[in-house]
Amino acid sequence: MERHRNVDAATAWNAREILTKGEKIAVRGQMTKELTGVRTRLQRPWERYVFHPHRKADVFAQAAETMWMLAGRDDVSWLERYLPRAPDFSDDGSVWRAAYGPRLRNWNGVDQIEAVSGLLEGDLQSRRAVMSLFDPGRDFVPSKDVPCNNWLGWIVRDGRLDMHAALRSNDLWWGFSGTNAFGWSVLQEMLAHWVGVAIGEADYLAMSLHIYERHWSRAERTASLQSAYTPYDFGVGRAAFATPRSLFDGRLDTWFELEALVSSRPDAPIGSHGQTGDPLMDSALALLHLKWATDIWDDSRLQMELAALPDADWVAAAYERIGRHRPWVLKSVPQPSVASYIEAAHRPASAKADGLIEAMKRLHSVKDRAYGGAWKRRGELVSILPNIARKVDRLEVVVREPAAMDAETLLDTGVDLLVYVCKYCLFIAEALPPGCLLTIDAPTPLTDHERNVEAMLDRVSLLPDGRSIEGGVAAAARSFEKCWRAAEAGAPAAEKLQLGLDLLTDSSEFVALVAMSDGAAVDAMVRETART
Repeated sequence: MERHRNVDAATAWNAREILTKGEKIAVRGQMTKELTGVRTRLQRPWERYVFHPHRKADVFAQAAETMWMLAGRDDVSWLERYLPRAPDFSDDGSVWRAAYGPRLRNWNGVDQIEAVSGLLEGDLQSRRAVMSLFDPGRDFVPSKDVPCNNWLGWIVRDGRLDMHAALRSNDLWWGFSGTNAFGWSVLQEMLAHWVGVAIGEADYLAMSLHIYERHWSRAERTASLQSAYTPYDFGVGRAAFATPRSLFDGRLDTWFELEALVSSRPDAPIGSHGQTGDPLMDSALALLHLKWATDIWDDSRLQMELAALPDADWVAAAYERIGRHRPWVLKSVPQPSVASYIEAAHRPASAKADGLIEAMKRLHSVKDRAYGGAWKRRGELVSILPNIARKVDRLEVVVREPAAMDAETLLDTGVDLLVYVCKYCLFIAEALPPGCLLTIDAPTPLTDHERNVEAMLDRVSLLPDGRSIEGGVAAAARSFEKCWRAAEAGAPAAEKLQLGLDLLTDSSEFVALVAMSDGAAVDAMVRETART
């Protein structure tokens, strides 16, 4: 059994294990890589936020789904606002029949959270504190929605509350690192507070631990980075749960009333709608406020609101999440511990990388004035994707046969590829609601405005992922093939946009690899574009 400090470290480790040792198996028509009988132990489950640069966890969805679960809810309509894929796992589009919340809060009339808390308060040595999630009377049926987490056990030893979870099926991406470790850690912290003991370790035993094919490329990037900084390495604090059991349900009701205000009137300052009085619950509320407000606040307002937040892990997670679309927020962080983390974690994206991004903007501006909308004139399959294909094909030829390189350098081709992919994502986003890619006030049509391409380049992180140049080209080629197949099949715009963003990540990582290996080419591009 491997012991890991937290979910961040466990995710990277398990990604490497599954990709290198896992067996390919198709389940309900979807290919996975799988290990069976895997046990994972987290030493610090309260370090629940995932900061690995290639995992890109959605802290807004994690916070929302956790509160929804603790309230005993199963309605898809509320959850879908934070987790758009929620209806995909519902049989009727209205409820999750296997939602954990109702099973925890009302199992044939028993509130299992209250029962376990009371049992342990009365007997700290008890071995009977268990919660059931799989129901044999309901779950041996054909359904999209059968509980993956089946049993939770709680035991106090040496003054600490340990959690043991048994799972029939655990998707490393959307399950373990997406919601399970986060949500169960909050429940563990609540129970420890009520019982009056410290938080112990969390142990997961998965009959099947797997990664779906749709996540293999992202998992490879996660696995390739042997270690990554987290705010916890810099002594960042957290918002601890502090609500007595007798007040919990009342504060939950208040939390959902405040969430309704936050989501409907996000322009108000954070906290102005009110608070529950519990630091952990209020941190979740503030995160959801930020989710809605970042679509409408300008840069100065966002900077002011972020600066007023505490020096805590959830604030670091908010900076990371918002920084994917508005990278400037990462350059001026007043919270000391969060700032130390961000400076260390983003050090590879140095001034030289910033200079390269500015050079790309200038290069695009020159070409855009010369060629205008020719790049998209005949649409996705005739003009746009073939342009990207030519760049990918050239990279494959050059890395296979270096003698084929002409006056156009690898950096030139990589930059062209990256810019074309930015424009492709904008093109696809035009078929989706405003705010799905850029801020809601971005000028439209998205592909007709140079500032939108610049905004896409600003979200690029030139962070090398440890691959070779050849590996970077291969990753970009795999991502492009998925984009091409989806376009040919007439896939929904939301699916094509996600694939385009995956290609954007692979393209930016390839440019970062080339830039790291050929600083002279970077300097030359920066100098040349500065003269235009």
